Amino acid sequence: MKSNSADEFQRRLNLARNGGGILFCGAGFSADCLNFKPDETIGTGAQLLNLFNVELRQDPSYKDLRNAADALWDKIADHGMERLLKDRFDVSDVTSDMADLLRYPWQGVYTTNYDNALEISAKAAHIQADGLNNTDDPSIATQNLPIIHLHGYVKKWDIHNIRESCVLGAESYSKLTHVKKWLGRFRRDIDQAQVVVFVGFNAGDFHLNQAINDLTGLREKAFFINRPTAQADPDVAAAQKRLGTPFFIGRSGLAAIIRDLLATDAPEEPHLASFTKFTPPAPSASVPTRDQIEDLFLYGKVEPSQLSRDLSNDVSEYHIQRSATQETLDSIADGARIVLLEGYPCDGKTMLVTDLAYRLSGSRPVYQMRQAYESLLDEVANILHYDPSAALIIENCFDLPAERLASIARQFDGQEGVLILTSRAVAVDASPVGLAFLEGFGSFRKRPLSRLDENEATALSELADQIAGWLDFHALDPAARLRFIQSTCEASLPHFMMRLLKSQYVTNRYREEFNKLSLSQTERTAIIIALYIAHLGENAPVSFLSNAMDMDYGAIIDRLNASAGNGTFRLVRRIGEIIQTVPSIGAQNILQNLFKDAEIVDAIVPLLKNLAAIYRDAFEQRMFNQMMRFSILSDVVTDKSEIDRFFEHNKQEPQIRRMPLFWLQWHMAKCVAGELTVAEKFLEQGYLEANELQRRKGKAFDKRQLDDRRAKFLMLRAEKTNRGGADLFRDFKEAIELTDKILRQNDPQHYPFETLADIVRTHGVVGHHLGDGHKELISKGMDNLATYAAKRLGVISPGYQRDRAQSALDNVSSCL
Repeated sequence: MKSNSADEFQRRLNLARNGGGILFCGAGFSADCLNFKPDETIGTGAQLLNLFNVELRQDPSYKDLRNAADALWDKIADHGMERLLKDRFDVSDVTSDMADLLRYPWQGVYTTNYDNALEISAKAAHIQADGLNNTDDPSIATQNLPIIHLHGYVKKWDIHNIRESCVLGAESYSKLTHVKKWLGRFRRDIDQAQVVVFVGFNAGDFHLNQAINDLTGLREKAFFINRPTAQADPDVAAAQKRLGTPFFIGRSGLAAIIRDLLATDAPEEPHLASFTKFTPPAPSASVPTRDQIEDLFLYGKVEPSQLSRDLSNDVSEYHIQRSATQETLDSIADGARIVLLEGYPCDGKTMLVTDLAYRLSGSRPVYQMRQAYESLLDEVANILHYDPSAALIIENCFDLPAERLASIARQFDGQEGVLILTSRAVAVDASPVGLAFLEGFGSFRKRPLSRLDENEATALSELADQIAGWLDFHALDPAARLRFIQSTCEASLPHFMMRLLKSQYVTNRYREEFNKLSLSQTERTAIIIALYIAHLGENAPVSFLSNAMDMDYGAIIDRLNASAGNGTFRLVRRIGEIIQTVPSIGAQNILQNLFKDAEIVDAIVPLLKNLAAIYRDAFEQRMFNQMMRFSILSDVVTDKSEIDRFFEHNKQEPQIRRMPLFWLQWHMAKCVAGELTVAEKFLEQGYLEANELQRRKGKAFDKRQLDDRRAKFLMLRAEKTNRGGADLFRDFKEAIELTDKILRQNDPQHYPFETLADIVRTHGVVGHHLGDGHKELISKGMDNLATYAAKRLGVISPGYQRDRAQSALDNVSSCL
């Protein structure tokens, strides 16, 4: 929040004139039209309680709205309740300032009011509006301004829906399934909004917070409009300050601001939810300190002004300027319009695209994607309409569905704009279809982040000298230090970072930072989850973590930062609406060294349970699948009983238990544990779930991962047990047939090549147990499979996948 909150409010209101303005009206909005007394007890709950007590004529009166409502409903039934509420909450007239508020181009209006004051205000303002009841379908788009009555709408009540629709307090609110769907839309609208204005809403009774779970995105853009008062109620002001900025200007004061604003021209730049515009920071006037350099390497904490200083002075005194930056700019000058920067975790992709953003921003606007919303394609089109030369940056691009990524790229191919993409090399392994789409565009260029050249290695050597942890390696002279980077670390930034971030010095620094604070269990869990997702290679949106954890995640992280004393907790921090942590290798270090295996399992299991229960978008689905993987878990949890407990807990959730992926992962864990009989049983269950999934959905399930695991399992069992004769022959024969089947399918990936290498290696170990005839047949089968695999190598996506496949074939050649 900027220091002058009134200026920030007007700035956001002006930006949202092109979309992204949300109005939320509480009881205070229409209190005077309903003849409610404008005091601090204003609110539908307080007024309803009084109304019900009068109707009941009970002495002493009820103090609990729920009890009063139940008693009155028993007394007058649905028809009587409908008549009573319609008579009390049907508005005939509104004030001019209410109409002025509706003249602003709101994207949507939400209210907890039953009455129709907003609809009448819209009509007075000549705005077409649709009043929506909480039982209406949130997925149906409206052509007019939607006015959503979360507690029910008096004009849409009848004898059939009054009991279902009328919300009487927080408990009934949380039970209504239709309302929960509207809360999902409300959460989405808030997350994408430029500004959220609350009028007449008492945040001290913020039961919506309990139901919504995530209001993190409100803080910077939420403004509470209260009636003018000489002295604000301190509790109301405190409650609102926790959620946003309170103003005591009244409805008329807001109306005056809106009238003045609408008298000026609207900004031309489009409203953006998925993207933010890059603004180059001013260069620092001083050289970077050792602490700043160490914070960058150890904690991933960037000082933007130092990045700018390096770029403006063409030095690498804070970070390594990569030659790929200029090479990418040269490619763009030569006609490239879609550029994919591919590298391994900790390869500096984010720093590289930040450098590119800085360099490109001098000649064209640059936008960076922060989170993919359903409006993503429209936003891209609007940006290019606003400025056809714009540059867009999308990191971890294969997190997007292939068809969406292709649709975005299509808008740039051969045009003026530039699309910069990044991908972890291992992510390309999961998305060959997406890469194939991109390679079909004439102006597409892929640029792998290669080994550090001599200038880059020298810069890294000089920067490393600023990090005290370097002493854990060697106190080397400059020449020896350079040889260490170029030879021992293979001139690879990830290899260097792995050695650095796994050093004892770094572990101690992480422990010192962690021990700064006395953490509650909730805070420890929040840190574990953030680090676990960083271990996956992602920086997660606050909204994702809040929804998945069923709590306000951003508030937890903000409290940690406030408690740290200097306003920053370097292990986990919030940058805008994104949670950032230490680099992924460092995150793995912390999880391995600072937390017990049981605590990690206790944190991840509820997260998976919550994700299983909701509709998941593409990002959430990817996180859901990745967090379920044994290969991810086993990096930080090694205790066999805790690994079993992880899977046993997940098995209790039907949506997880029915996933073939779940049984495949548990099978892999049992293979590592040496429990081969159980491992085979779990793999068979994976096939059963795949068949059931086919039956339910009526379409074929891709079983190639199951088939590949079956082939690998057969070889593992052949090596670890005393199988021989016909049994061993059948194992080799089935493994060869399965691998051949996988290789012949569309879009082959590297893993069947590695399975072939596994078959050949295992044959070298146990092949002597085969009879001569069987041995000859298996040798011929392996030769034929190797010949076919070599032919299929050409269709493998170049880069990570083809390198892995080629390496496997090289191993095969050396053994056959």
